[in-house]
Amino acid sequence: MIEKQIAVVVQEHCGGVDGLAGLFMEAAITERKLPGGLGLDVRCAWPEMLPEPQLAYGYNEEEEGWGSANSIEVRNYDWALRITGAMDAEDARLVWACAHSAVRSNRGPKWARIGRMRGLHAQTVKRRFERALLELWFKLGFFAEGVDDTREIT
Repeated sequence: MIEKQIAVVVQEHCGGVDGLAGLFMEAAITERKLPGGLGLDVRCAWPEMLPEPQLAYGYNEEEEGWGSANSIEVRNYDWALRITGAMDAEDARLVWACAHSAVRSNRGPKWARIGRMRGLHAQTVKRRFERALLELWFKLGFFAEGVDDTREIT
């Protein structure tokens, strides 16, 4: 069950179902920006030194990383995690898989790749993704209204 305050704030922040999809896409990016677990077997390490001084100051072909997540991104990530509990387990997996496949992609989620992994057609994956977000949006509306009995929603 989602808290009423979270449901109201998420609805105001997203503004619609498209904004809800954007919230999950942003949360997937933020999840990649968060630090990973620390390896307990590694206590210290020396940075690798390059043989030529020209290569040591960013003149090489290295790409820049993601950077760290700021507080607003972490807050939105927390909201996405909290409202995920209102979805069915299969719908939640699908929404997060689509969100993660859209990271660093100009064209959005990779419907065909997700469909191959799940044994579904790409249009079926897209339709189920949209249906899951639409159901979640209506559930947020019910929770924002203050519905105490969750049997009314499921």
